[in-house]
Amino acid sequence: MEHVIAVIIFFIFGAFLGSLTNYFVDCFCWTPRFRSPWRVLPLEFIDRLNSVSFPAERRKKKKPTENPEPFAKIWFDFVPIIGWISLSRIGTRLKLLSETECLPGLESPRFWVRPFFAELFTAIGCVWLFVWEVQQQMLLPEGITVRETWETVFLRFCVHLIFFTFLLMASLIDIDDMIIPDALTIPGTVLGLVLAACLPQTFLPATEIHNEIVLTSPRETGKNPMEYYDIRQTTAPKAVPLNICSPNPVHNTQHKLTTPTGKIKITLLLSLLWSFWCFAMLHRIWYAKLPFRKAAVIFCRWLYRSPRTKWLVIAAVLGSLGFAVIVSTSAAASMGLFTALIGMASGMILIWSIRLIGGAVLGREAMGFGDVTLMGMIGMFLGWQSCILIFFLAPFAGLILGVLNMITGRNREFPYGPFLCLATVGLVVGWKPVWTSMESIFELGGFIIGMVMLFCFVMFGILLALWRKIRNRLAI
Repeated sequence: MEHVIAVIIFFIFGAFLGSLTNYFVDCFCWTPRFRSPWRVLPLEFIDRLNSVSFPAERRKKKKPTENPEPFAKIWFDFVPIIGWISLSRIGTRLKLLSETECLPGLESPRFWVRPFFAELFTAIGCVWLFVWEVQQQMLLPEGITVRETWETVFLRFCVHLIFFTFLLMASLIDIDDMIIPDALTIPGTVLGLVLAACLPQTFLPATEIHNEIVLTSPRETGKNPMEYYDIRQTTAPKAVPLNICSPNPVHNTQHKLTTPTGKIKITLLLSLLWSFWCFAMLHRIWYAKLPFRKAAVIFCRWLYRSPRTKWLVIAAVLGSLGFAVIVSTSAAASMGLFTALIGMASGMILIWSIRLIGGAVLGREAMGFGDVTLMGMIGMFLGWQSCILIFFLAPFAGLILGVLNMITGRNREFPYGPFLCLATVGLVVGWKPVWTSMESIFELGGFIIGMVMLFCFVMFGILLALWRKIRNRLAI
């Protein structure tokens, strides 16, 4: 009985969360839309709807009607999911209006279909995620026999629910307008930073492996000494929140957090990473065709005149002060901040590099900056290990759609943000087999993985240049 009550509660909560998602999607779009019932329709548009003259219809046992009742929203329209069926009555009136007379988002009589399924999806997804993460605890990697506490699992579920809501909003807006607004990614990134400091235990569960070198037999002269040593685990793997060193022990970083010099270094590094994000969010314009000095002057003047600059400078200063206080008081919160900010910087650098390489080789913008900020928000919630996995998972869905667009002759440009979000959700849901299979690779350390990623970027630029030459030859 308790499980049934929990399912009903989370279904209702997910439905209201979907209704909130539809509202913010309409508000944050490049052109604000009026699909959500919570959006207030202009009076002139309501008058336009009521002035529509309906043709007489002959129906059995019904009198022909020409002028239906005046349109007005009723309380039933605001009920999640089923309210869209009631609100669909506007569709019969929209059929008789031209596109120029309709409001953004209400151009089609079937405007209610996607929001309806979005709310239904969030309601069902909320229930399924609760069963998957909380009741069955399916995120624990293989080999972990001791389950986590119920409080940790439930708090992680709540964080993921908020995180997935931001991803859903970003995907829907990117599909509509081919853009991911800063009004969505900035609050999401700041919220991820706050949650990393307050609830560091809500990062994805990972294993921590302790190894030691053991002498297996007496050594003999003239032979390879490595034949007589073996690497063994000193303790059984245990579940710990994902951190910058996972799956390796984090003793070195923890030791730095206990010394005054180490605390200063960690604070400076956190401030540098946070300042990097603040710099990325500035309104920056660089004219590469102009001489460097003139382009730099225009760049500085643009930053000086932008109203966002002072707020980001204030955010950088306040963030640095907050980091100093947290590092000096809480080691767990400091580790959470370190993990989140390293993940944010790694995610942004990955997509930013692709954007710069693609733009330099193709001679045009290959990827929007909204994808960069979106990946930064993802890294803030999931860490740098997840960003690397998402970086390699997302192109598969994008490649399939790109090939289909080329075959059908449709628009070759399509939003990449939804594929990042889809790969992120798939990674979180399938974290158990993914981390178990990739654990040995991340055990090599971030430096080696970074060198491999650098090689991949170089190869990407070379292949992109070859593809451009082949395409130009075929065009001739």
